[in-house]
Amino acid sequence: MLRILLAVSAIGLLLCGPASVVAHHSFAAEFLPDETGTISGVVTQVWFKNPHARYYIEVSDDDGQVVTWDTRANSPSLLVRKGWTKESIKVGDQVTVHGYLGRDGRKLMSIITVTFPDGTVLRDKQEEPN
Repeated sequence: MLRILLAVSAIGLLLCGPASVVAHHSFAAEFLPDETGTISGVVTQVWFKNPHARYYIEVSDDDGQVVTWDTRANSPSLLVRKGWTKESIKVGDQVTVHGYLGRDGRKLMSIITVTFPDGTVLRDKQEEPN
C-alpha cells in the first residue's frame, strides 16, 4: 500500500513540475533591466498571490486617455518579509510606482518602490545602477 501511495505521489509531482516551469518567465524576458520609469494612478485590482503580487493601476497618458498598467512585485512570502501585507495596497489607493519597464512598450512594470501621497514608501527591490 505504501509503495502505491509513493508511486501515485511521484507521478503527481512529475505531472505538476513541467507546467510550473513553463508558466514562469524570466525577468529579462519581460522587463528591461536598464530602463526604469515612474507612473502615478489609482489601483483598480490587487492580486496578492503567487507567483507574483500584481497591482493594476489606471494612469492618464499624455493625451488624457486612461491606460491600465500591470505592475508586478515579488512573491507574497518575500513581500511579507519586507513588511508588506495583503492590505498594504488596496483598490482605490492613489500610488506612484517606480520600476523596471516592460519590453516592447507594454504597460508592464516590475516594482522597485510604491509611494503613497503621505510619503509612505514600500520597497520591493533595490534599483541597480545603470
